[in-house]
Amino acid sequence: MDNEVTIRLAASTDWQVIVEIYNQGIDDGCNAFTTHISVESQRTWLESHDGIEYAIFVAEAGCHVVGWITLSPYRKERLAFRKTGETSYYIDRQFRNKGVGGKLMEFALEKAPAYNLEILLAFLLDINSSSVRLLEKYGFSRWGHFPGIAVVKSGKCGQYVYGINLK
Repeated sequence: MDNEVTIRLAASTDWQVIVEIYNQGIDDGCNAFTTHISVESQRTWLESHDGIEYAIFVAEAGCHVVGWITLSPYRKERLAFRKTGETSYYIDRQFRNKGVGGKLMEFALEKAPAYNLEILLAFLLDINSSSVRLLEKYGFSRWGHFPGIAVVKSGKCGQYVYGINLK
């Protein structure tokens, strides 16, 4: 399966499946949202990731989107952070642990300099061991930990901040 995955810039026709995969993450306790999102509730965010200034890249297996990753701004209004971006990624649960996350991460790390990003951050719940392994595999280091700040289905947990310097 790993060789069959292709990565491309997301189009507006992908937005529904992007949201569906994200909602799987909510159901599985992989992020800090506690209720489902919709295309409509995220329209401004989705539109801002059109590939010009920021991007969402999707992984396709066959004709199906099976995961996605973002290159997003970090505190966009504060120009001192203009070379710092944030990445988020979600994989369809049927395709987790099959190399899709790695392909997406490799692609995003390769593309980040084209978006004028020198630092990339990832924020994740400290109970998300799969994300910790993925980030560390691709050279991210733990730069911070906010213990016990989130309440999710499984109880209280913290948030990690991982970062990588791309220069």
